[in-house]
Parts: sequence; C-alpha cells; structure tokens
Amino acid sequence: MSTLAYYPGCSLRHSAAEFDSTTRTILKALGIDIAEVPDWTCCGASPAHMTDHLLAQALSTRNLRQAATVSDEFMAPCPACYQREKSAEIEVHANDEFRAEVNAVMDAPYTGTVRVYNLPELLLEKVGAEAIAGLVKTDLSQLKVVAYYGCLLGRPSELTGECDNEQPMRMDVLLEAVGADVKWWNFKTECCGASVGVPKKIIQQQLTRKLLEQAVAAGADAIVTACPLCHQNLDMRQPQTNAALHTSYDIPILYLTQVMGLALGFTAEEMMLDKHRVDPRPLVKKAIAEAAALKAEEERKAAEKAAKAKAKAEKDAAEAIAEAEAVTAAAAAQGAPAEPEPAEPAAESDTSGAGPAADDTEATS
Repeated sequence: MSTLAYYPGCSLRHSAAEFDSTTRTILKALGIDIAEVPDWTCCGASPAHMTDHLLAQALSTRNLRQAATVSDEFMAPCPACYQREKSAEIEVHANDEFRAEVNAVMDAPYTGTVRVYNLPELLLEKVGAEAIAGLVKTDLSQLKVVAYYGCLLGRPSELTGECDNEQPMRMDVLLEAVGADVKWWNFKTECCGASVGVPKKIIQQQLTRKLLEQAVAAGADAIVTACPLCHQNLDMRQPQTNAALHTSYDIPILYLTQVMGLALGFTAEEMMLDKHRVDPRPLVKKAIAEAAALKAEEERKAAEKAAKAKAKAEKDAAEAIAEAEAVTAAAAAQGAPAEPEPAEPAAESDTSGAGPAADDTEATS
C-alpha cells in the first residue's frame, strides 16, 4: 500500500506513549509505511462536538486537509480521535454545502477525499489475519485474554464498519491470529467510566469493577484494549478502584499492539510493558514459558510416538522378511526330486534242475 497518514493525537503523545510507540513498531513490521500528519492539531475529542458542531468538524477537517498532503488514507489509533475524524470525513464528503461552511472557518480549504481508518480495521484490510498469523514467532497460546472495545471503537457500526454494535469482532480476530487464547464475554462494549472519573469517580470505579469482575469470570488473565482512556481507567485507576470498593484485582491491561508485538517476536522492553501500573511482565513471561513447555512436551510425545511407530514398522518388516524366506524354503523343498527308495533283496533261484515238476513226470511214467 502507499504511505499512510498517521495521526497520533494528544493521548498518544503523552499518557499513552507506549500505544504510540508499539503501533509504529508493528506497522513497520507489517510493511506499512507511515508519515505523521504534518502540523496536526487536537481533533476536539469529546468536549468540542458537544459545544459547537461546526467548529468541532472544522477541527477534525483541518487534520484531514493536512493529511491530504501526504496520503489519501488516514489512521488514528485512538478511538476518540477516530470517531471525530471519521465523522468529519463522512459529513464533509457527503455534503458540499457543509464542506463550504467548514472551509469558511478554516485558514485554508479542504478539497480532498481522505479515508479514515481505525487501527483494527486498517490491519485487517491492508494486511489480513492470515498474513499476520504467518508472521508469528512467539507462542502466546497460554495468554488468556478478553478483547475490550469500549464505547467508541466498535459503534455505531454504520460508522465503524463493525459487524455488530454490541459484539464487534475485529480485535478478537487479530488476537486469535497472533495466537492468544481469546475468551468470549458480553462486556466488550460496556463503558469503563470514560471521563466521568473526574467529576464522579465512584461511578467510574463501579463500572471498572464490573469489567474486571466479568473478565475474571470469562476465564481471562488480562484485558486487551486499543483505547487510551479505557486503559487509563482499567490500569492506572485499578488500585484506586480496589481501595474504594474493597476489592483486590490485579489484572494486567494490555494494548492490542503490545500483544501483537510480543507475538511477532518483540521483547517486553520493546513493547514498553514497564509503563503499566499493573505490571503485565510476570503474566506474559509465565504464559510464554507455559506455551514453550507444552510445545516441548508435545514434541517429546510426537517423537516418542514416531520412534514406536518406526520400531514397529522395522519389526513388522523383519517378520515379513522371515516369513517370506520360510515360504520360499518350503516351496523349494516341495519341488525337489524324490530320493529313490532302497531296493529289496532278490529271491534265490533253484539250480538243481529238480523240482516239483520233475517229480510229477517220474510219477506219471
């Protein structure tokens, strides 16, 4: 594919630096060339569109205009940024009058047709699950996770292109492609509390507890997300939630790109796992070790089975050869000429000339 316009947004520049770094790393590993949107500005995120629709769309459209100088394809890893940029793309491209209004409040007009992608969408469309699976180097089959989309990554499906508003699947597909043990749960799109944690912390904590509780119930050891705000509530504020609600959760929260990077052979250091409040490194190390041990055991059993099969085959072959030799010998014995039986001794003959006949002649005369 051609160069992709990459929009990091505000969070990835600061509190979610590991999401930015690991996203860039896996895009490069998957052969996707990127160019950061030049002179990008805040997309407006949640507050702007609730204040002034025109100015909010102008903020996002300006980024599309800047992106058009490097590419006609644009990707924002942050779901909030993606939502704002995708909304602007759809409305501005579909309505020339609204485009004119937006251009009127910008310093320079936007005349392009840039398409906006979210991260899972881009990876599946431009690379594909099968190709990604073929690049896996580290076995993550013992890493039990649930995919958490949050409010914005999967819905509304008519905007995101996901298969379902409540049960999106793109992250699940990607995690399965890299070999993780993905558990099914019904809380993929339940709110984590988002920014309500600032004015109403207890609401955010109760919502976060429910997600942690349900992840454990689903059999997961970690939650995987692609949203900086979700990560912040579930990871950074997990100890606060435990303290406030008298719980003791210790569940690592990983970014999608970190799990993919680990599977593609990058180290924990390269995936910046040390950045998290709940340290995922012990879990990741344990899962990789368990997978390696299981693989070694499977290989041992396979080798043992192969050795037994080989020994049996050799035994069967030897027995078959012996049996064939015996048959050949028996056939040879049956076809050989018979030995002559020893002759019986001949009866002795009468040499005197006299015998019963002579005696009879004399008697007649």
